[in-house]
Amino acid sequence: MHQHCSRQIFVRSCPSFSPVKKTPLLRSVFGFLFVVFLGLTASVAQAQTQTVVQKYGQLRVQGNRIVDQTGTAVQLRGMSLYWSQWIPKYYSYNTLKWLRDDWKITVVRAAVGINGTTDGYLVNPTAEKNKVFAVVDAAISLGIYVIIDWHDHTASDHRSQAQAFFAEMAQKYGNTPNVLYEVWNEPLAVSWSGVIKPYHQALVSTIRQYDADNIIICGTKTWSQDVDEAAADPVSGTNIAYTLHFYANTHKQFLRDKATTALNRGAALFVTEYGTTDASGNGTVNAGETATWWAFLDANKISHANWSVADISESSAALNAGASENGGWTLSQIKQSGQLVRTECIAKAPDLSTTTPPPTGGTTPANGTFKIVGRASGKALDANGNGTADGTQIIQWTYGGGNNQRWTLLNRGSNQYSIIGVASGKALDVSGSSTTNGAKVQLWTYGGGNNQKWTFAATTSGYYRVTPVHATGGCLEVTGNSTANGALVEFWTYSGGTGQQWAFSAP
Repeated sequence: MHQHCSRQIFVRSCPSFSPVKKTPLLRSVFGFLFVVFLGLTASVAQAQTQTVVQKYGQLRVQGNRIVDQTGTAVQLRGMSLYWSQWIPKYYSYNTLKWLRDDWKITVVRAAVGINGTTDGYLVNPTAEKNKVFAVVDAAISLGIYVIIDWHDHTASDHRSQAQAFFAEMAQKYGNTPNVLYEVWNEPLAVSWSGVIKPYHQALVSTIRQYDADNIIICGTKTWSQDVDEAAADPVSGTNIAYTLHFYANTHKQFLRDKATTALNRGAALFVTEYGTTDASGNGTVNAGETATWWAFLDANKISHANWSVADISESSAALNAGASENGGWTLSQIKQSGQLVRTECIAKAPDLSTTTPPPTGGTTPANGTFKIVGRASGKALDANGNGTADGTQIIQWTYGGGNNQRWTLLNRGSNQYSIIGVASGKALDVSGSSTTNGAKVQLWTYGGGNNQKWTFAATTSGYYRVTPVHATGGCLEVTGNSTANGALVEFWTYSGGTGQQWAFSAP
């Protein structure tokens, strides 16, 4: 573990260190090939009908497992970003989108660098918080989970700053299921009962003032190795997990034995950081021992995030120098460690292609009639003014039982449905097959276009995201989360808001 500590101190001691900047990925000049590429990626996107957050929903701790909204044990796999003050270029939407779509990650970790004489959160909190906001907002938009990590070895010396930071994060993001809080990355070899646990207890109290249920991950003694000791004297509270860190060429069976003891004592574990190399972050990539660790984590449903999304010289860094902040990395731009982790994430990615059928009601799910009610407002999907003409705007209105507020779902195959207005006989339609936020949702004569077919993904508590087949990242949304009669219903990128969730019931 001495080597692991020195790896991080070494980087911190280099004030001249700065990331290499590169121009964005060049676009192809071959128009035909570009169109073919877009067509292929669109086909892939259409196959993915839900995000991992839609699939798993609100995570919680149940016994020694992290479980999803149905109580089923889940395992997330992903990447940790590098210290925020030193490699900020990958704290971006485009990086996360590439990691989600190409590497198939389901979780990302924002490592907020705390200490530093000229940089880091203690010196410049606004700059570092803005990087966190960018990552968390991107993760929410992309439908993946995100760990907000207080990346500190001596966090007990900065408890008041940590409490203020996590109070702000919990107030801002506590109503979203995407977020997990890692409140102390790697405590040193200091007392668990006298130093580490009291710190965690204070942070749990702070976060739970604003966020009742998102998981809090607590660092453990000796660079987050002594999980067995933490499990014997656990932090009080609900939805608490414990941090386990390993570097495969340094930490082997002895650390898996500690993890097994912790699990047997009832602790839930989360490997928020691991490497395929030595604890220094350098040395040989040990593929065999990494595979042994992955098998252990799989057997015990323990989630993990690899260190790190960086293009520096360390062999634990996933990328070669100059890899773009916009993703699009070829294999030649990915180091041995990164290729190993990417292959693992792709091979074990969860199946997100299964569309949730619409709820029962009316006659049958394939041919039923419903009222469709917004979660935020309690008001019904409505054809404005009882209109029946092509182009009639869709709005929300207090349900009154009119046929302009009743909708028939017709199965068009592959769990894709048209939504047909009872009054008009016309289909719910995204105008012009637009993928632009704010695009008009209207009535139109059914012609079989993908902008007139919809899929349904359960969110929570009987509500559904309603997604047009032509744009699987979008949904039906009441503009501005409005609760007013007459508020427009439009196409918008899905972010999990209550204005984007709908209940179906018999009219």
